[in-house]
Amino acid sequence: MVLSVLACLGFGRFALGAILPFMKDDLRLSYGEMGLVASSVFLGYLISVTTVGHFVLRYRPKKVIVASLFVIAAGMVVNANAASFWTAYFGSFLIGIGSGGAYIPSLGLLGQWFSRERKGMALGIAMAGAGIGIVFSGLAVPALVEIDPVSGWRYSWYILAAGVVLISLANWMTIRNDPSELGLKPIGETNDKSKPTTKKIGIGSAQNHVYKNKFIWLIGLNYLAWGFSYIIFSTFLVDYLMTDVGFDKQLAGTYFSIAGIVSIISGFLWGSISDRFGRMITLAVVFGIQCFMLLTISFTSSPSLLLASIILYSLTLWGVPTIMNASVSDFVDTLFVPIAMGFITLFFSIGQFISPMVTGFLIDMSGSYFPALLLSATVSMLGGFGCGRLYKLTNRGQNLPNNEGKATYQTVEQQD
Repeated sequence: MVLSVLACLGFGRFALGAILPFMKDDLRLSYGEMGLVASSVFLGYLISVTTVGHFVLRYRPKKVIVASLFVIAAGMVVNANAASFWTAYFGSFLIGIGSGGAYIPSLGLLGQWFSRERKGMALGIAMAGAGIGIVFSGLAVPALVEIDPVSGWRYSWYILAAGVVLISLANWMTIRNDPSELGLKPIGETNDKSKPTTKKIGIGSAQNHVYKNKFIWLIGLNYLAWGFSYIIFSTFLVDYLMTDVGFDKQLAGTYFSIAGIVSIISGFLWGSISDRFGRMITLAVVFGIQCFMLLTISFTSSPSLLLASIILYSLTLWGVPTIMNASVSDFVDTLFVPIAMGFITLFFSIGQFISPMVTGFLIDMSGSYFPALLLSATVSMLGGFGCGRLYKLTNRGQNLPNNEGKATYQTVEQQD
């Protein structure tokens, strides 16, 4: 799953942050158009996550993941040959479609292979793939542009496409849809013969299990806040360092790579903490740290202070999606986890879709990243407050049978 996340997020989405400044210059895009190209990735992602859960139920995760990775590779090839805004927009849109189609079932598979007590840790390890992609793009893209200032960014897309194709082939040969296919049980599952399991009451009940579950809605709204706030860091950091701070492309790429290196452990770190201390209280802490780091980045031009802020932000970067997706299984039955993940990711995608357009507009209007950074910090703070509110609701056990956090389905005692 680390390789799947590397392909769909690390290469498919976050490498865009390293390539986009050079695409902007070569294609002569305004910041508004640059924001629209970034938003097209998230528009595709938004469309994909609204349907992928149902495709997974029909075709199984493995087929959906492999097909989606090939869509990502196709989008990268389109981008490599882009000669105008609209070509870049369409190529990025395809990348978004494939990213959502691969990411959601990849995380859903982890839910099949790991017990609830190990899920946060497992998701955190998988999210390391996104950090690895940032490291690679932060180092490789500036180096290729240095070698060929005109076409270096195009070669970057070709290299990433080749990597995604190789990973998709590896997934086809190695992925299993369920541990039972190999005669195994989920990792960390106890051997208790009498345990609560979910009544399988039909696909139609997804409406009650997911779409009418107020806790899933609250998680989704908090996820929307993070989707909006983190984009300025993950997508615009390189350009900010070059244009507002005055870094050259090599130094900006190095800082971006350092962010990726540090972020590799962030999902595992905060996922494990959430397993120990609870999902929502951990998320509130993560949101608070990210808010403070965005404020620090916006108010300083000191290279050392910027580096420290980038490192601290990166240390929390994948904590949010790791915990968000782990928390879903606390509120819905395993059968509906892929649909619930897709549903909360819909909120996340809306935040991602809006943020680049707003960021581009604010930069064109003000001539700097400062107001966009302040807005992102404010939204991050609101996300922290939202997680704190959800923590209070779940901590007092409101509507949660047996205080186990599963509010929308019934359990029965089943003897194995």
